[in-house]
Amino acid sequence: MANDFVKKLDKWCDNQWIVFLCATATAVAVLTAIFWDVMPLGSKAGAFVAFIMAFHVLEEWKFPGGLHWFYNTSIFRPKDPELYDPTRYPMSRLTDMITNVGLQWIPLIYAVLCFFFPLSNAVTLCVILLCIMELFAHTAGGIATYMWYKDKGKKTIYHTGLATSYLMFLPACTFLIVQISNVAPIDWLYCIVLFAVMCLICVPLTETPLKKWVRKQEPGVFAFEDAKYYMRYGGYTKEDVE
Repeated sequence: MANDFVKKLDKWCDNQWIVFLCATATAVAVLTAIFWDVMPLGSKAGAFVAFIMAFHVLEEWKFPGGLHWFYNTSIFRPKDPELYDPTRYPMSRLTDMITNVGLQWIPLIYAVLCFFFPLSNAVTLCVILLCIMELFAHTAGGIATYMWYKDKGKKTIYHTGLATSYLMFLPACTFLIVQISNVAPIDWLYCIVLFAVMCLICVPLTETPLKKWVRKQEPGVFAFEDAKYYMRYGGYTKEDVE
């Protein structure tokens, strides 16, 4: 039986953390509206990401959900067939929770730092790169899934996360590109450091140790219930798991 800590963590990784993300996004939106006129551009950029991530996660997990199916069965699928588990490997509810909470809170930390250090342009550039990365990743994923599932009736390049990438990340990116000015080489240097730190914390430093730990837990712990959007294209259902 899973111990109490694992049970509580598994419950947190179900819906509680998404509520936390949405509550954070709401608070950020209110504070940004109040202090907009005194916020450096980098702080606005960090706030944009914190707000957008709540909607992005809701699309990837709930409406329509199913990003994990794409992740666990595509190029990230383990080569060893014994490791194949689209419900929780290599992406589980735990690893993706930490990744997305990190992608909300690290930009918020950067946003606060802009008030005390000359990092506004660096943080703005970092967020622009993040927006471009999301746009590229979800567009590429959409094209790939269209090619894979067109014989099963897929008619568009829609991919979970694509809508918020174009409707939210793209406008934010465009606004920041238009507003940023006086970019110096040192801004790019700091940007690369900030971007590298964010990516390392949110992906490899999270997934590498935790995905192995998740596999040691009981079946179903930190596992996704079903393939959501991708059930119509051959993904598993809750009954399959049970």
